Amino acid sequence: MSKVPLLIAGAARLGFSAVAGGRVTSLRLGRTERGDVARDVLRPFPDGVAPNELLHWPKGGIYPLVPYSNRIKDGTLLFRGRRYDLLPHPDAHPHTLHGHAHRMAWETVAQIQSRVTMRYSHSGGAEWPWPFSATLDIELEPTRALFSLSLQNDGQSPMPGGIGLHPYFLHGSEDRIAFDAPIDWPVRTDYLAALPRDRCDRANAGPLPLGEVTLYRGGWRGLCVIDRANGDRIEMRADPIFSHFVLHRPASAEHLCVEPVSHVADGFNLSADGQPDTGTFVLEPGESLSGSMTISLSAAENACHLD
Repeated sequence: MSKVPLLIAGAARLGFSAVAGGRVTSLRLGRTERGDVARDVLRPFPDGVAPNELLHWPKGGIYPLVPYSNRIKDGTLLFRGRRYDLLPHPDAHPHTLHGHAHRMAWETVAQIQSRVTMRYSHSGGAEWPWPFSATLDIELEPTRALFSLSLQNDGQSPMPGGIGLHPYFLHGSEDRIAFDAPIDWPVRTDYLAALPRDRCDRANAGPLPLGEVTLYRGGWRGLCVIDRANGDRIEMRADPIFSHFVLHRPASAEHLCVEPVSHVADGFNLSADGQPDTGTFVLEPGESLSGSMTISLSAAENACHLD
């Protein structure tokens, strides 16, 4: 890949690559507006990744999840009485995983010093039967970055749809994490969602347990606070369209994925089976689904809490 372009706002820097799936490759933010030295927030996307390597999840940056997030069971989508067979993902076989737009070349349609708009268009096919277009707009400020993602049905018939964003945050085992998402969708061994249950501990706060941690939650209030051991506070805020929340931390604890998503894993099929509150949407021809997320940096307080 060619040299990664940058957005600049004060000391903040954001790298991105349209050809690598509309991806953010790095993010450095200041903790104050006064132009202090910026600090890394994300695990950087690896250098030198070829487009054909995007299928196998190079870990780093942020990538968009369209036209859906997470898995579709057995690569089979049930929608309005019809079955659609989709290509399974080789690392999640026999299921699909995270759509395909994150491993396709997007185009940069507008760019100024602190803002960029990237776009991807799909004409329909084995990955997703319906034509759609997606737009990711990113605006950088000295202490925060704003991400706005949209999905539009460009076909002539209704289609199911979902959106999400998949950041890889820098992480240490002593980092404290707080979020409010009271509905637990237990994660099966194949990373599909079991039927939901309410939780009493509505706000999770503190370090994560040792080993791999994967959570699927609903009813998310749109805020996640990460207090890092180095004194940084990262806040991720998202629009209500992102009513579901995925947290994944590998056993190695080398990064933390905190994903705002519109629907639960395999939500389309769960909804077709009559399960409520899956977060799934149906887009009529020409209709769009959109939502925004911000990531900001400040100095951590003594306690990790939700405002």
